[in-house]
Amino acid sequence: MRSSLIFNTPVRKATIVLVAALALLIGAVPVGAQSSTAKPAFNPNTVVSSDGSMPAAASAEAIGQTYSPAFAGQGGAGKGAVIALPRLRGVTAGAEPESIIGPDNRYPISNTKAYPARAVALMTMSTGRCTAWMIGADTAVTAGHCVFDGGAWSTNVRIYPGYTGTSAPYGYCTARRLYSVTGWTVSGNSDYDYGAVKLNCKVGNTVGWFGFRWQSATLNGQGTIVQGYPGDKPYTQWAANDFVRVTYARKIFYANDTTGGESGSPVYNAISGCNPCSIAVHTNGVGLYGQPYNSGTRITQDVFNNLIAWRNAA
Repeated sequence: MRSSLIFNTPVRKATIVLVAALALLIGAVPVGAQSSTAKPAFNPNTVVSSDGSMPAAASAEAIGQTYSPAFAGQGGAGKGAVIALPRLRGVTAGAEPESIIGPDNRYPISNTKAYPARAVALMTMSTGRCTAWMIGADTAVTAGHCVFDGGAWSTNVRIYPGYTGTSAPYGYCTARRLYSVTGWTVSGNSDYDYGAVKLNCKVGNTVGWFGFRWQSATLNGQGTIVQGYPGDKPYTQWAANDFVRVTYARKIFYANDTTGGESGSPVYNAISGCNPCSIAVHTNGVGLYGQPYNSGTRITQDVFNNLIAWRNAA
């Protein structure tokens, strides 16, 4: 009887109702909202930099655009500085570094003061040498493994636009900052093997820069020129012509002859309003994904947006 009397008091009834209501509320909380420490999903497109700074997201300039136009620069004869460099190894990433496919069809660029050759640069750093190409006044694009290799950022980076033999007609620029994405720096995934160098000078105003573009459709059949500084040549600029043989979501494959040292070279052709216009960054010799061709990291929409953001960064 006593238990029954206590149970039926107004205070006891109110307590039970409150406890029941709290139980219902707790049970109704979504599972994903119960933990504030859940880690976000890994995004391989996340930008990283050598100094920890983050550029602003791609501006309205990139929204709805499929290409960024080229600029021939102010030109000029250049300074003609003589800078003799020690022989440095060409930095490569996976597959075969020496990838001459059949007969060697490369040809030398005799006048590196002409556009667009002057917008292609020899790149040297602590780990060796690569190729880079200008996309703005103070920004050059290259392969991810040229700016981040062996778990560390490259150091002593220098860019020599139009270098040939022992002549640096436009001198050289050093790096203020290096960029890449976590798909390369964290995962080492070749699909994300691209990066950029923010320079301490605005040499692009003189030598000009490449246009670049993206498209979601296949690139098969489109012409390709790969132009850079092969490691088996004496610091001279060479090019080779072919076309896109195979298109992957983030890689394209072509039979342009290349060797180590050309990592980072522009893979380009031309369209109306964008000439020369890069469609990829050369990264690998034959063998990647079992393909018998050389390959580059394709400029997709997210790559395009990152290039715009890096170029526009202070």
